Amino acid sequence: MSKINPRTQMTDQQWEAQNGALHPDTAHARGLCWHCSGVGALYTAFGGEHVEVTCPDRTGDGKARVSA
Repeated sequence: MSKINPRTQMTDQQWEAQNGALHPDTAHARGLCWHCSGVGALYTAFGGEHVEVTCPDRTGDGKARVSA
């Protein structure tokens, strides 16, 4: 049985399941960021710690970068 993090009230698997599941090409075709699939953040768990990182390619809005 997975342990629940008291801060997030989620298991590691539930926490990481928040990551976007789209293939980068599909996300880009939908106008979404290829890193985060439009979520705006990336989620990871290690050693019982749950970490949320703002998408490195965007500033958290999840939209695809538009070329000038």
